[in-house]
Amino acid sequence: MKTSVFHPEIGEITLLVRRGMSRTIFSVSENGVRITTSPNEISTLFPLTNERIQWILSAKQKIENKPRKHIVFNKNTILKTNKFTVIFKENNLIKSSFIARYKDSVLEINYLPNVDFSKKQDCIKNIIIHFLKIEAKNFLPKRLKELAEKYDFSYQSVKINSARKRWGSCSARQNINLSLFLMLLPTKLIDFVLVHELCHTREMNHGKNFKTLMKNIFPEYDLLEKRLREERTL
Repeated sequence: MKTSVFHPEIGEITLLVRRGMSRTIFSVSENGVRITTSPNEISTLFPLTNERIQWILSAKQKIENKPRKHIVFNKNTILKTNKFTVIFKENNLIKSSFIARYKDSVLEINYLPNVDFSKKQDCIKNIIIHFLKIEAKNFLPKRLKELAEKYDFSYQSVKINSARKRWGSCSARQNINLSLFLMLLPTKLIDFVLVHELCHTREMNHGKNFKTLMKNIFPEYDLLEKRLREERTL
């Protein structure tokens, strides 16, 4: 038997009940927190001990801190975001290492001929993030409102942040946070994340009811979830 329970500190926990288990196994991975136990042990699991809670929270934190695969920039890099294309162009007339020019959905980053790209990755990322944030603030709140109206959801507020570990989140008070790095994704995946957070206004966990809500809108839920995990950020 497989079920889902919600813990106020940990969040969603997947509970697997299997006959023949000789001991209870706690595991934490990128797919979430899982407890595998026997039918006879269920009544002794909850409430979890403080020691167990802290172990799980620590394990989750380590996973969240694990860096995603990041884009490494060089003079030949061409990066297509949802709203613009980033290109690099050598320019020996500029006075600083980089100068950015944004026109007609193209972000042209001019660079000095002798610049060492390997030592300027953070500088390049900061330039791109500046424009991603502008586009995110222009696009994401409006798109969230459109999807909420289309699928009959309601929420209290929406904010744009610079989170790299999470594409979005929704609080118990229905306040939604969205990462500006969503603008690196194709529109289909952006919509998938936005609807994901809207579904959390009704279901705060990722249990059966949540997945039913998502699959009613995105029948290809499992495929899109897999694609999202493979996406990179800056």
